[in-house]
Amino acid sequence: MNSLKHLYRRLKGYTIWLYVDRAKWHQGEEVDLFIHTHVRLRLKYLPGYQPSLNIEERIWRQVRYDLTTNHWFESLDAIWETVDKIVHSWSPKKIKQLCQLT
Repeated sequence: MNSLKHLYRRLKGYTIWLYVDRAKWHQGEEVDLFIHTHVRLRLKYLPGYQPSLNIEERIWRQVRYDLTTNHWFESLDAIWETVDKIVHSWSPKKIKQLCQLT
């Protein structure tokens, strides 16, 4: 819920369309209440079992391939530091390609 609140505040003045999968944390009474009380936010659910429509899946697949193939990490913190480093090194062009926006 904190993510929705943050997004809503950050994009003040905009109508926000979120396309999400049907994971439990994207559904439920708390999400429904938030959507109904924050009129600029629209939530649309992707069809079930369609990871190719979910942009985050494309990005996560690339991160996993780039970072975890033949790598061993000492700790969870080491993984997150590496993920953060590689994602911030990507150019806008690469991100658009991963999201199939170009």
